[in-house]
Parts: sequence; C-alpha cells; structure tokens
Amino acid sequence: MKIIYFSKAKSADDNTEDHIQFAFEKLGHQVKRIDEENWNKTEVINETKEADMFLFHKAGIKDQYKFQKFMDLLACVVCPKVCWYFDKIWGDREAIIEILIPFVDKMFITDETWRRRHNYKNVYCLRQGIGTENTSLGQFKPELETEIAFVGTVYGDREKFVKNLKEKYGEKVRVFGNIFNRDLYDLMASTKIVVAPDSPGDDFYWSSRVYMILGSGGFLLHSKAEGLKDEFQDKKHLVYYKDFDDMCKKIDYYLVHNASRKKIQMAGYEKCINEFTYETRCSTLLTKLNTGGND
Repeated sequence: MKIIYFSKAKSADDNTEDHIQFAFEKLGHQVKRIDEENWNKTEVINETKEADMFLFHKAGIKDQYKFQKFMDLLACVVCPKVCWYFDKIWGDREAIIEILIPFVDKMFITDETWRRRHNYKNVYCLRQGIGTENTSLGQFKPELETEIAFVGTVYGDREKFVKNLKEKYGEKVRVFGNIFNRDLYDLMASTKIVVAPDSPGDDFYWSSRVYMILGSGGFLLHSKAEGLKDEFQDKKHLVYYKDFDDMCKKIDYYLVHNASRKKIQMAGYEKCINEFTYETRCSTLLTKLNTGGND
C-alpha cells in the first residue's frame, strides 16, 4: 500500500508522526511524508493519484485561510481519505470535525465521548499508542530524580490541580513540560509516581500521555475512567483515584511501598508495549478502512 502522509515535519520534540510512519513501514507499506506547513497543491494531488490512502491529522489548520486552503486540496484528492484526529473535541474543534466528516472516507478520533454523542457512520474511535523504535527502559538520572511528577502542559483546571498538589507535597512535586522520546524514558526511570490530572478527561476520553507514561516505564496514578478500565486494570497496570483526597492517600501509600509500586509499574509497561503500540493502532486503522467494522 502507498500512503500519502500529510503531517507535521520531523521534530526533535514530540515525534508522534515519526512513530506512525515507522509503524506503517514496519507493517510493509510505503509512506510518502508531506509537510502540512509547506506543500504545493498540484504536487500533492499528483502524489495521491497513485496512492491507496491520504492520511492526515490536524492538517496544519490554524486559521480560516489555512482551513479553506486545505479543504480545497481535500476536494481534489481522489484516493481514500482518512483523518485521525487527536485530542478532545470541543469548542472550535467540533466545528472543524463536522465540516471534515463528509469529505473523508473514514474519520478516526481519540475522543470516544464525542463519538458516542453523535451518529456518524464513518467515525470510529482509535486511541494513540507508544512508538516501538526503541522501547527499552530508561536510565536513572540524578538530575531527574523525583518523587511525584506532573508531566504535560499546565493550563485551565490543571493549574488548580498542580497548585493543590504542590501545597500538599511541596518540593516532592516537580512539573515537567513537554518531555518526549528517550528523555521521557529516563524521567520514568528516575521518578517514583507520575500523577495524571482529571482534566480534560472523562469516562471515554483520556490523554495519549497514558500510553507514553506506561510505555516508557512509568508508574501512573490516573483518575477513574470507565473506558480506560478495558485496557488497564486498577492496581495491576496502573492505579486509579476517584478524587483529590483519594489520590493523596494513594500517593502516600505507593511512595513507601516500593515493591508494590514497581510490580505495577512493570506490568503496565509490558502491557502497553505489547498491546497498545502505534503498530497495532495502524493495523486497526487499515482493517477498518478496508472492511469497515464497528467499535
């Protein structure tokens, strides 16, 4: 299969697109990468004439002009068109998704909550995963040594979450922004507990950092999510909390019960790298593209 992959250029930071390209190639497919920020309409259309799939995520859409420019391109693409949209669908994202849906053959989203609230026949839930280029555990680094880590961007309700966490645990808490790749593996090898916030997740939407943290060897405390239980069991692969007080009780417990923590940590890591990789996700995408199918 020849895949035209309309995506971000290669980056030293978050390399999700690199993981996906690697996964498709590992599955035996040819991938032609096109930078969503730097492209020529005629050249892209010519590439798609002999392609089996045109795959994109957010298509570099940052304003109305870029949106219209991309929609003009999409209307001219003749091969099967697939959007795999990451992140929670709310606000302006909802309008973008609903405009895109009639123009694609299949729409895959990570927000199962949104899919359940609508009745589009060509929309499926497909989570993200962990890349498999190098899944070996990281190295302990003294400069990264942390008892309680928050990994990700702090905004909105997360600001209060982090503030309360720091008020409770002081210098035991460290916040790490956008840390990826082998640096994340090293952070997980140097951290006792990673705490995931309860926002903006819900029962059927959660951040891709679940797979990044577990697949990099981290011990994760995550807010209860009904759908996530289908993938990871409580106190076997990670630990769920119901509210802030419950989270703190579990932080206190697992900070001192090292054996229990490490057992869960390794089980979550093994589960993730064996079952929730980008290779398995891409295989699912292709199956549904070719045969349809229900979630």
